[in-house]
Amino acid sequence: MQNVNINHFAFDNMQMNEPGQYTEYSKGDFYNWHIDIGVNAAPMPLVRKISMSLLLNDPKEFEGGELEIFSRSLSDDPTGNLVQPLKQGQAFFFASFLVHRVRPITSGKRKALVMWFGGTPLK
Repeated sequence: MQNVNINHFAFDNMQMNEPGQYTEYSKGDFYNWHIDIGVNAAPMPLVRKISMSLLLNDPKEFEGGELEIFSRSLSDDPTGNLVQPLKQGQAFFFASFLVHRVRPITSGKRKALVMWFGGTPLK
């Protein structure tokens, strides 16, 4: 996370300030549009700034379940949003204030580790 922050975000006082979350999505499961700011379990004044999703299993074990970032200009996806397919063991880091979701699983089971990193409030 430190390298990602230095190279892409440059947020102040970054640290892991809450436990990660293991998630399993089965057929029909999804996580609707949301942002990760405002749901911080850590005591203030730390706030979430960077979110990470790490795929734990082989993507051949499920269909659907793509991580989708709301944006009308980042990809060639028909929605216009950034759809981030991940390989097993690959992590995707993004700013916690970006609207995102996990698309519905159509078959199999998706396993992921989600983590949030924070620091002092954004200025």
